[in-house]
Amino acid sequence: MKSVVSVIMQEDGEQAVREALEHHGGMEAIVPRGATVMIKPNFTGALPPETGAASDPKIAKELARLALRAGASKVVIAEGIGGGLVSLKDVSGLREISEMKGVEVVDLNDEQTEAVAVSDPLSVERFDIPRVVLDCDFLINLAKLKVHPQAMLSLAMKNLMGALPGRSFKNPEEARRQGYLTPIIPGGGKKIFHDLARDRGIETMQDAIVDLNTVIPSHLTVVDGIYGMEGKGAPVRGKSVKMSLLILGTDTVAVEAVGAAAMGFDPDSIPYLEHGVEKGVGFEYRVKDLDIQGAKLDEVRRTFEPANAAFLWNEVSE
Repeated sequence: MKSVVSVIMQEDGEQAVREALEHHGGMEAIVPRGATVMIKPNFTGALPPETGAASDPKIAKELARLALRAGASKVVIAEGIGGGLVSLKDVSGLREISEMKGVEVVDLNDEQTEAVAVSDPLSVERFDIPRVVLDCDFLINLAKLKVHPQAMLSLAMKNLMGALPGRSFKNPEEARRQGYLTPIIPGGGKKIFHDLARDRGIETMQDAIVDLNTVIPSHLTVVDGIYGMEGKGAPVRGKSVKMSLLILGTDTVAVEAVGAAAMGFDPDSIPYLEHGVEKGVGFEYRVKDLDIQGAKLDEVRRTFEPANAAFLWNEVSE
């Protein structure tokens, strides 16, 4: 049976989510009744969605509403912003979401963690994962459509870097002293990924992303491409691209592959997609073998300008 991936051309992200879920039988067919659902957005630097850098909080809110209506017992919106002295409370629109009955907003940078070993790792032997992430029953990965100078793409698989601890705001003086992310090596804070790329090459960082996805599985993957980001400053300071696009599916690698193809990249040339299938993160990365519902890829494809590894800045964000 082919993995189903929904590709929706729609400027309204909330409507796009509803249309995409129809191809999968609705949220009721995906989320188990009574489940604790975590939504992991990409709130890079608390930037507005029109920049192409961050997920639209309205989409997160709609996913939360639909999950609760489908019978979820609780929804947790959880993120650990990686770059700058910015915390989750700085994200516009989150207060309204936190006031929804049955919804909690959690800053993962200040959560207690548990060491989790990676079985047969490609790159990283263990990650220090917030317990709130481990306690969720169902994870909705709400990613962005962006390029990245080291990972090549900043889509769903890389989005889980934000589920790891970064700089703690419980000690602001220490945060300022670090000037970046908490260095946790060989365990897995965010900084390990960029350190691996610098010290051992970008392929090692990409393998680490695969390792991370084996211990934090995504059950529903949504790529918010209403606005994407391209160019040498991506994934934070690149050029915003209005795509009016949303991609959704339950096979993380398949969704990642469709996102790559929509940005003009050949999924067959991206090694971490094949590794993701080999490690059980998803089932298929070859676009020709997917059941794509909604818009055709040829209708949405646009060649994105790649990011530039020489344009890295001091405060690398997720």
